[in-house]
Amino acid sequence: MSGRKTVTSLQVVEYLRNCIEHGDLQPEDKLPSERVISEQLQTTRVTAREALKQLEAEGAIYRSNRRGWFVTPRRINYDPSRSTFFMDYVAAQGFTPYSTELGKARIGITSRLARKMGAASDETLVKLERVRGANGRAVYLETIYLRESLLPGIYDKSLERSVSTVLTHDYEQAFSTVELDITVGALTAEQAALLDAPAGYTCICVHRITRNADGDVLEYDREYWRHDSLNLNVLIDNRKG
Repeated sequence: MSGRKTVTSLQVVEYLRNCIEHGDLQPEDKLPSERVISEQLQTTRVTAREALKQLEAEGAIYRSNRRGWFVTPRRINYDPSRSTFFMDYVAAQGFTPYSTELGKARIGITSRLARKMGAASDETLVKLERVRGANGRAVYLETIYLRESLLPGIYDKSLERSVSTVLTHDYEQAFSTVELDITVGALTAEQAALLDAPAGYTCICVHRITRNADGDVLEYDREYWRHDSLNLNVLIDNRKG
């Protein structure tokens, strides 16, 4: 009977976490397979898989469909109350941002959207869907609803890079208040495919309502972020004067 102690999943987690923290595994490095990890640490593949899933839940590593496990890249510092735009604040952090329009359509407003946006039941909205990323990696999906009654001709504008720039420059609409609702959710199979993640992957859901100087809702925005791609960062300055 062997007196060797069983290597637990927590010990595998600590080993891999130390490899990442000490630089033996760099951001975007591919991790060894479950088989190799189990052989190196003299444990089972089931234990290795449990450890990998734990590190994935922490956001330290991620699984790319059909490619294996990778060390998570540096995260984007994300201030949801920001006044700067995605392309600008991501570039300022040293990333190369991109934005791809998935679809744009005129839609009839639903009763739920009418209540949320304070709009009439017969209004037409412009629905815009985009995927946005940094350094070639998709990080979040976005669905934006715009009120065509307040923004005539908005459907024909180029909205792929920045809706906010179009609203401020082309329509001279000043943003007065922004209401945020941030929750944790899970990606649907369709969303996960667009973000190169497994179905059910944890995401950060950011719902944003933007009003103009008159208090009218201009934009309702729903964002679904990979939880391992961002670091929520808000500065609260309590200094007086």
